[in-house]
Amino acid sequence: MVTSIIVAAAIIACGMSFWAYRHPDQQNQIHQSNYSLPIAERRFLIGMAPTPKSMPETTFSDIVDAYQEAASLGEVVMIWTSETGIGEFDQLNKSRVVEGARVYGLNLVITLDFATIANAGGAGLEYLIDAPPGVPADLSDPQFIDLWVAEAEAIAREFKPEYLSLGNEVNDYFYSHPDDFGAYLNMLDRAYAAIKGVSQSTKVMVVLSYNHMVENDQFWMLAPLSNRSDLIGLTTYPWKQFSAPEEIPDDYYLRIMNFTGQKLAFTEIGWASSQESGSSEKEQAEFLVQFLRLTKGLDVEMVNWLFLHEIKMEGTVASIVDPGTASISLKNPDGSKKEVYYLWQDLKGLPIAR
Repeated sequence: MVTSIIVAAAIIACGMSFWAYRHPDQQNQIHQSNYSLPIAERRFLIGMAPTPKSMPETTFSDIVDAYQEAASLGEVVMIWTSETGIGEFDQLNKSRVVEGARVYGLNLVITLDFATIANAGGAGLEYLIDAPPGVPADLSDPQFIDLWVAEAEAIAREFKPEYLSLGNEVNDYFYSHPDDFGAYLNMLDRAYAAIKGVSQSTKVMVVLSYNHMVENDQFWMLAPLSNRSDLIGLTTYPWKQFSAPEEIPDDYYLRIMNFTGQKLAFTEIGWASSQESGSSEKEQAEFLVQFLRLTKGLDVEMVNWLFLHEIKMEGTVASIVDPGTASISLKNPDGSKKEVYYLWQDLKGLPIAR
């Protein structure tokens, strides 16, 4: 949710158009991290959200540079626009961000959401169905369903993304709206069939917050979602649950195998580096080592770090997100590299065995 709002703001403001900016291939900078990777090869793709330098005060050149650097650090890119529900297809066309990612040979991860955090009048901020004006905000409403499925089909037909997520951290919505889950499963069935009908190679997934799945005992959601997707997507930020990476239990991620045999996509991972969060760049790098160790036994398709550059949070995002989230990045706002950047370079350099 945070990624979509922040990245989209810079992309839309600068009017993305990469096609004339194809850069020559860069040689990867070789730097031996102070940490050793716990794996000798990787069986998964890696990537990130290509947040540009000095965000949100950024330039078109900064955005282009961020996508180019993301391509040097991984194979996958998270694509966001200012609209992540019905209407996203038009935003993707206007921003031309897909074209930009393709210029650098990146595999696309596009998310089509169905809910958003919005001000519900006097009730304050709530998780609500994201429906266009005049359309009932109801997952059981035929008009909403038809529009949402048509949006998924249009994105798949036009862009042929390698990965299309039909909801981000959906367990958070269904924690407060449990009665909507059955209607959502019906929508997934229709959307999956529509996507495969126009882009058979697109892998369809649903993304859940692993933090909240553990906290709220929502593992039961995995079986019905696994039956309607090619991958199960997860976001994980254990810095909110543990004071240090070494405190994460050995079975923290492995327990998911008791509930699904589906391949996993870690669409967002990270650990804060800010002192205000009681953390450091050292802890951030140690988390990446620990994450790779703890997920060795899982069948993983991709691993995406949250941000490339550290960002400044403003407006609604700043009011709902822990300030430390902004520091879950490989680089500082000015472009200087954190310790985890060099470790990520080492990860990128590993041979891929898939």
